[in-house]
Amino acid sequence: MSKGLSFNGKHTREMDILVTDLKMPLVSNMRDTYESVPGRDGNILFPGWLEDKRIECTFGVRCTRSERIAKLREVAQWLYTRERKQLIFDTSPDVYYMAKVSGQVDVEHLQGISLVKVAFQAEPFAYSVNKTSVSKQITSSDKQITLANNGTYDVFPIIKISNANTNSLSLTLGGDKLTISNAIQTSDVLTIDCDEMTVLLNDTNVLDKTTGTFLSLQPGTNVMTVEAQNTLNVSVEWRERFL
Repeated sequence: MSKGLSFNGKHTREMDILVTDLKMPLVSNMRDTYESVPGRDGNILFPGWLEDKRIECTFGVRCTRSERIAKLREVAQWLYTRERKQLIFDTSPDVYYMAKVSGQVDVEHLQGISLVKVAFQAEPFAYSVNKTSVSKQITSSDKQITLANNGTYDVFPIIKISNANTNSLSLTLGGDKLTISNAIQTSDVLTIDCDEMTVLLNDTNVLDKTTGTFLSLQPGTNVMTVEAQNTLNVSVEWRERFL
């Protein structure tokens, strides 16, 4: 018997529900394409993307015959959502999935218990419950900041620049470089959201002054170099994700 889980802001123990069975793939299906070429041995691989993860659960809903209808209505209300919600398993409380019930929910009635079979369609990654944040003052003699991504997949951070006095700014990580050709004053806060691909100087969109590639943190140690004309403060925040 599995431990419980939390979905849509409510834990199974609050509803007197048992998780009697759980099936989850280790890695989501990979949508790769293989093409054959006449006269060539083997196929050519075109790497694709990860599909959603299908998580199957069986819930044991304990209730008497007279309580059954009301109890199952409560379960149905809990499971029904129009959007994906956080799904957290007791066996891995440090991560969550973004999931939604998929397909029909079937029920089998036994003596004193009803078995509710549910399939969740989740994003292919588990996300860390807690965000990671690293801050540092960048100077002319120390322009690098080390960022450790302890997840198993790349992530797109939010980068904030403050207390700067420079006419331009460049960030380099791995083979990618992002340049903002706009003056930044000491009272300004520059926010670069590499996931949403937005660049805000305070509340002003300066994407038109931005060139290059938005940065990503690969699993392991990453070193970002900051090029500016004067000392500044940089903070980098991200949420690790796992296959």
